[in-house]
Amino acid sequence: MRYTCPVCAYAKLPYPPRDYHICPCCSTEFGNDDAEFSHVQLREMWIAGGARWFFGNPPPYWNPWMQLIVAGLSASIPRFGFAVTASASHATSLRIKRPTDQFVVSAA
Repeated sequence: MRYTCPVCAYAKLPYPPRDYHICPCCSTEFGNDDAEFSHVQLREMWIAGGARWFFGNPPPYWNPWMQLIVAGLSASIPRFGFAVTASASHATSLRIKRPTDQFVVSAA
């Protein structure tokens, strides 16, 4: 039987998420880490650290963002939004605005 990690949603844990078992994906040690932090807080910390695979090599084609989306946790994924607009006076100019900075790309 396989179990799902309540922190990162890795769906192939060989053991239930308890009794000091460690998730190979997010490194949560159940019964230790989740005694101090909630699963949501641990997920936020894992994502803030880059959502990297913890132990050994990740499964082929593993993607932490797709893992969270498939589990219905897409609200946990950081958003990197930006708007792209073309300048009417300069057809070769492209303005890209990000929430904190602005870049101008021009074909010269």
